[in-house]
Parts: sequence; structure tokens; C-alpha cells
Amino acid sequence: MIKTGNLISTALVGVIALGGAQYFGSQNASAAELRLAHFTSPKHPMDRLFMRPWTKQVSKMSGDKLTIKIFPGGKLGKGPRAQFKRAVDGVADITFGLQGYTSKIFKRTAMVELPGVAKNSGELVRKMWKAHRLLAPEYKRVKLLAMWVGEAPIFMSRKKPIRKLADLKGMKIRTPSANQSRWLKALGATPVSMPITQVYRALETGRVDALLVPPSVIRSFKIGEVAKHFTTGLDAAFGRSPFFVVMNKKSWKGLNKAEKALINKTTGAAWSARATAIYEKAGAGGLNSVRKTGKHKIYAFSAAEQKQMKLILLKARAKYIEQLEKGGVPAKAILAAMNAGS
Repeated sequence: MIKTGNLISTALVGVIALGGAQYFGSQNASAAELRLAHFTSPKHPMDRLFMRPWTKQVSKMSGDKLTIKIFPGGKLGKGPRAQFKRAVDGVADITFGLQGYTSKIFKRTAMVELPGVAKNSGELVRKMWKAHRLLAPEYKRVKLLAMWVGEAPIFMSRKKPIRKLADLKGMKIRTPSANQSRWLKALGATPVSMPITQVYRALETGRVDALLVPPSVIRSFKIGEVAKHFTTGLDAAFGRSPFFVVMNKKSWKGLNKAEKALINKTTGAAWSARATAIYEKAGAGGLNSVRKTGKHKIYAFSAAEQKQMKLILLKARAKYIEQLEKGGVPAKAILAAMNAGS
């Protein structure tokens, strides 16, 4: 299993210096505090149900000798695209973000966005960790704490309902990554890339006609206020967006043996699977919140439409896998590792 890495914050270095003794390995030094940065609201499920319980667990297990302070809403830097770089550079000790926002860095990890890799999100995050040794090169500048996937995406639109594949032709649809853009093009749509923090306004003003997003955003980013039509039935065809929690390497190296063991024990594959389960529950809740309002409508692609969509996307997937192989990405080996024992 890949272990993960942490950066000692500038503030922590100051505390250590003033205390006259290094914290790690010293029984009398003051407690250390690491900074965890993310771009969502403190009310977001990942903050409330995933990151915050973990910080409390670390604090309790360390006897308050190692604490983690969360900085939500971009307090340590605006914009979700730079979350990985903030961990690399030490702007924050730990960051949460999406690999899809910097797709060129994460071509291996982004294979979880390929169509038809898994039947559901829980299965996909397990397959992700089966292949972690082949994904590891993308995290060499940080210490990986967690990687997982969200729930299956759906289409959300404001004016034009999407009831069948033909409705997608020519529609401007928000996409979270290069891979999802590739699949939308194959279906005849026009992808528009932007981070999730911009989609509310984009849909409201008509910059995009629809969104390709997981249903958890209906509540966590208030998309239910601007979207009127929701189309499900993409589970079997589309992949899932990946996420990460990573730690600065200097922070990790600054921890003593016991604290590294504590971080390793509370992170990794099991913690990642918990994040996926939280997203799936939040997604179901998001759809339920608009199910009987009288202002929203929910549709589902028919079995025939789903089959046709999957055939189109699997053809596009095969072509892309060959491109990855030619570019030096061991795509076939990664897929084989994901499916090992299945």
C-alpha cells in the first residue's frame, strides 16, 4: 500500500524554534499543528464527514501531540486547480483536490474515468488501490494519503431536458477533466472545462447548457437552485472523477517514527473507501432533494440508450488506450492490475 507524506508548516517551525527543542521525539515540546487546505465549504460532506473526523482521530490517538487544523473555502489559496501544487510547494501541509483539474499530471490515475472499468464506485476505488504501484509515479513529489472516486455522474440542465443521446448533439456541457471531455465529444456534445466552483454561475447565465457532474453537488454546491432537469442512467458507461489527499514531503520527513505510523494507520485504502461511500450517500441525498419539489424533473436513459452510449464510449476508450501506450503510459498494465482477481 502506498503511504503518504506531510509538510511541517512555517508556523510549526517557528513554534519548534521558540520552544528551544524539536517537537518530534521530544516528550516536553509543544504540540505540532499541521495545516489541511481545501476549497469547499465547511458544510461540504468531505469536510464534515471525512476530513474533520480524521483530524479528531489523529489528535486523540496522539494525545494532542499532533493536531491538524483545517482551512476550508480556499483560505490558503483560491481556486481548486492549484491544490496539488500547494502541497508540493508547502503552502499547506496537506491538501484535498481533484486530479482531473490537472489532467496532464495524472494520466495514470485518470484511467478511473475510462468507460466500463467498474460497475459501481465502491468497486472502482478498490480497483484503484489494486493498481496503486503503477499509479505511484504521479505522486512522487508528495506523500499520498488517500485517493478515491466520487459517485457516478449525471447530466443536469436548466432549459433543455436530456432524455436521449440525440439530445446531447451540439450542447455545451461542463466537464471536470480532459477524459470526460473526450467522452462527451464522442457523444456529439461540446465540452466546456471549468472547476466545480464556477458551474453554478455558468449554468445560470447560459455559458453552458448542461453539466456532467455527480449528484452530490445538487446540495453541496447548490446546483438544485439553477438546474431543472436531471438525467440518470450513466453508471455503466461513464467512469468516475478521482480525488486525492496529499501531504508535503518535508512535513512527512519531519514527523517522528510514531507519528508516521499513526498517519499511515489512519489513511490509505480503507480511508479512501470511506470517502467514496460518503460521496455515494451524498449523491443519493442530492437526487432525493429534487425528486418531489414540483420544480425539478428526473429522467433516466432507457436500457437501449444506455447500451448504445456504452458501445460508443468503449470504442472511444479503446482508441485512447492506444494513445496512452504510445505516450509511455502503461494503460493496459494498469487495467490488468485493476482487474487482477476479478
